[in-house]
Amino acid sequence: MTEPGRGHRHGPGYGHRHGPGYGHRHGPGYGHGHRPLDVRFGDHVETSGWLDGATAVVAGVSGGVDSMVLLHLLRLLRFGRSQGAVSLHVAHVDHRMRPRSEEDAAWVAKICADWQVDFHLHTAARPVTGEAEGRDLRYAFFEEVRRGLGDGAVIMTAHTADDQAETVLFRIARGSGPRGLGAVHPARPPHIVRPLLPFWRRDLLAHAAEHGVPYRDDPSNLDTRWTRNRLRHTVLPLLEEAVPGAAAALAALADTSRLHAAALDELLDERIAALSTGAHAPLSTTAPAPPSHTAPTSLSLDRAALLALPDPVLVPLLRRALAHLGSEPSRAATAQLLRFVRESPSGRRLHPTGGVVVEHRLGEIRIRRAHNPSPPSPPSPRPVSAPAAAIRIGSEPGQGGYAHGGWVVDAAWGPEPRMGFPHVAHFARDRVSFPLSLRPWAPGDRMTMPYGRKKVKKLLLEARMPADLRAGVPVVADAGGAVRWIPGIAGPSRAAPKAGGEAPKWCLEVNISREVPQHSDRGGPV
Repeated sequence: MTEPGRGHRHGPGYGHRHGPGYGHRHGPGYGHGHRPLDVRFGDHVETSGWLDGATAVVAGVSGGVDSMVLLHLLRLLRFGRSQGAVSLHVAHVDHRMRPRSEEDAAWVAKICADWQVDFHLHTAARPVTGEAEGRDLRYAFFEEVRRGLGDGAVIMTAHTADDQAETVLFRIARGSGPRGLGAVHPARPPHIVRPLLPFWRRDLLAHAAEHGVPYRDDPSNLDTRWTRNRLRHTVLPLLEEAVPGAAAALAALADTSRLHAAALDELLDERIAALSTGAHAPLSTTAPAPPSHTAPTSLSLDRAALLALPDPVLVPLLRRALAHLGSEPSRAATAQLLRFVRESPSGRRLHPTGGVVVEHRLGEIRIRRAHNPSPPSPPSPRPVSAPAAAIRIGSEPGQGGYAHGGWVVDAAWGPEPRMGFPHVAHFARDRVSFPLSLRPWAPGDRMTMPYGRKKVKKLLLEARMPADLRAGVPVVADAGGAVRWIPGIAGPSRAAPKAGGEAPKWCLEVNISREVPQHSDRGGPV
């Protein structure tokens, strides 16, 4: 079963002109003498364990030599080894990028019928206009087919070592770091694997010629208007001529970069966990995936601890924190984020990129997804004399706490500090009417400032406290209801001393944090 045009897609291009040393240095695709490709491929798949427990394979097949050889190898693997229980499916996308593209779909469908492989087709609603759009369309359809086959299905694509070298070269030109230079990953959890990545295209062409594997030439693969085609047909061949073995070295650089990036990510995640001020979903030590129900929805980091880090640590740490919430900031956005962490007062917020919001809140840098904002607490217009939550601070040492309006408040009091809480105030007994009350602020609360009395609401606004956090902010009031202290915001205010000199001082320590909502397995509040 062959086609008249078979074998002309790549012609004498690179991969055929570099001598026996080209591409023979790394992985199961190289250095194995004349072992047949199907044997090496089978060993590679078995060693990887990708099909352990699998019930179905969805192969992305365009009709070109790479994907047709992948399909042929999968058929040999299914019938020649212990993979008989794994069903094989082909997913083909008609991008409508050129005239008569529907003929490719019909041709692949005919091959699948002859080879007794289930065929799945998606035709783009309109012609695809770019590489990224086409890639997104393909993977979305592959995933749709996979979901229809159940949890045991995996997706396989036909990326080769040539694709790896091209991708690394492109990303070098773009100035990518270690994570970007990792390029095409052998697997993209949880369901995508690329079993041809260790093998060069010339290996696939030789296999196709030996076994009569049909494939169709796609004229768009020769169109040098596309960046990848210019790299494939012009830049990389010239580089290989100038530096023999360059393509293999580029492919090896991807492996090294992935190793370094994984090590760096693990160290950064440990540091992020150490700097976190609240409970969060565990951070993954793999490359962050798009936001999901299992990924953290926010991270809160101690700002003082962040500022103590040197820039070579702080910059990648901030980028890694944003990546966990689905954002990949540019260099400009990273510089803006660094300035924000260093300079912005409490109450300010920043929208760097990728649907993420960064906020400075009372010494914490909170990073959250913009589509999952903190729900505003309902207004609580309660009178000062009857708050919903309060701690009475009397003349004997003690401690207490409450939760209200999304805030968790803990306090201790006595002659001297003893708990190490961050907010501390000393009240002279002859200046303040005891007992004191630590409670949420209420409408109408006012505080005496050096220049006169001022509404607590106005003080919170001036401190740039976000609207969704104002409800429940704790204040300390005296026995007459006058606000004397807003921990972390203002005060404590002083009154005139009574006759007879200043009495001993009474210490009040306060710790304030945000409540962490409990979530169900689906990621929403229980």
